[in-house]
Amino acid sequence: MQFDSKMEIFRTQKTLKQYLSTLNEITIGFVPTMGALHQGHLSLIKRAKEETDLVVCSIFVNPTQFNESADFENYPITHDKDISILENASCDVLYLPENVADVYQNETDFSVDLGFLATVMEGEKRPGHFDGVMRVVKLLFEITTPTKAFFGLKDFQQYSVIRKMVSDLGMEIDIVGCDIIREENGLAMSSRNALLSKTEKKDALVLSKTLKFLQENCKEGDIRKFLIEGMDALFKISIPEYLIVAESKTLKPVISLKKGIKYRAFVVAKIGNVRLIDNIEIFV
Repeated sequence: MQFDSKMEIFRTQKTLKQYLSTLNEITIGFVPTMGALHQGHLSLIKRAKEETDLVVCSIFVNPTQFNESADFENYPITHDKDISILENASCDVLYLPENVADVYQNETDFSVDLGFLATVMEGEKRPGHFDGVMRVVKLLFEITTPTKAFFGLKDFQQYSVIRKMVSDLGMEIDIVGCDIIREENGLAMSSRNALLSKTEKKDALVLSKTLKFLQENCKEGDIRKFLIEGMDALFKISIPEYLIVAESKTLKPVISLKKGIKYRAFVVAKIGNVRLIDNIEIFV
């Protein structure tokens, strides 16, 4: 099914729902974002266009998932640039809510037990963060009624949380994880990169270099010495919060690897005042 080349922009969920209700027998691909778009976001749009009939993107900086008010207030807002980027990427629909209340107006209570997912990495370091993520993503799903939703694997734990929520709530939405998009030097693309100075962007390479070191060295057996070496490298340039290798399925941290199990290495560190996250698959 072909749609007009001009992207439709909706500022309220009411008008968006009315528009979507006029479309019959189509598949909808949804890409939720907080704006400050980059090539990583565009890769999600591209994947959605390949797999669905209509691509809906949202730009909404969600206050309920930030643990620090300063982090929320300093999040980069570039709406005019973002709209131009989405138009050039042939996105079909943009939901750019006029205020927070428009997103949350029809919220209903729900409960998802994240279990171990809520106790490790971001769940431990940012209490309540994933509650805020689930709240807003559930609402955005209800507003956009997607067939498939596309998430970058740079936020691998968030991807795991959303999959758990969709499964527990019986939502008939296919959650598609998309590969991390990196700059030529290896830095994972992130909206937060815009807050880094030129020097800090070079320093930020320590995250991807440390992960690459783990990927190249962590094989079957004990990996503690490599984790220690990785932390030493991080401490020289950044303020690390954690560096772990975990089972991809459960996110349970490990210090010894076994064949036949999928693993990922995860890192979070501050470069200057900017908190960055990254991860990489480990091959045993």
